[in-house]
Amino acid sequence: MSKKATTTAVCLLAIATLLLTSCKSEKRLAHYEGIYQQATEAIYIAPINDLTPRLAVRELDDSAYNASLNIAAMQMYLTAAAPLTSRGYYVPGPLTSAQVADLETRTGKQLREADIRDLHTQLGIDAILFIDILKWENTNCSWSVEAEYRLRSTHTGADIMHVHINATKSVFPDYKGDPKPLKADLAFTRQYGCDVATAQRCRLVETVNQYVLRDLPQGYLARQHKADRYIKAHPDRFILTIHRDSSVELTKDTEQ
Repeated sequence: MSKKATTTAVCLLAIATLLLTSCKSEKRLAHYEGIYQQATEAIYIAPINDLTPRLAVRELDDSAYNASLNIAAMQMYLTAAAPLTSRGYYVPGPLTSAQVADLETRTGKQLREADIRDLHTQLGIDAILFIDILKWENTNCSWSVEAEYRLRSTHTGADIMHVHINATKSVFPDYKGDPKPLKADLAFTRQYGCDVATAQRCRLVETVNQYVLRDLPQGYLARQHKADRYIKAHPDRFILTIHRDSSVELTKDTEQ
């Protein structure tokens, strides 16, 4: 083979390798293809589906634990809109969403599986966001949640986003081994009048919402709608760790 032919072959191999590498690093344009194709503008957030078992109330601590999970689930619902609106989507407010939920005759399962095109034709909703809380866990100084996010198109009925996340928030122990909350955690407890464990869970799910929903492409009406389509998207399954110093680490979850 001539030197020129060898050089050409090397160049072609390099280009092929680059293309393969690009395919492995999926960009938002490919990862959220359905969102781009239907020019998503309005997203309705369905009521949280909390599948976590509650404790049988035999003593005061059991009741406090159940109440803590309920408050955290509500916080997850109430803080899901902000990252969406910051990305340029229209999200009905809590009162409007509650009215939609009250008027809806279909069950949650039917909304997830049946024909929902009427929500687009009658209400102008482009997609429904479903959030499932699958499991809560905690140790003395850490709190974990496992959750799934599913965005279902009202145009086609297909999923245009589906994310599974395991997230943990940890704090340092004090000299007694009890949790030592951060200043922001303590500020949350004072603002909302809750205990430390509830504050940790609420701040955890708020961060989870930010990392999952702010990864969506800019909404169709946003000025930067076309600007971030080639940015690498988060994986469909990932682990989020909020370390004791409040730094955040995101890693791909390889378990299926």
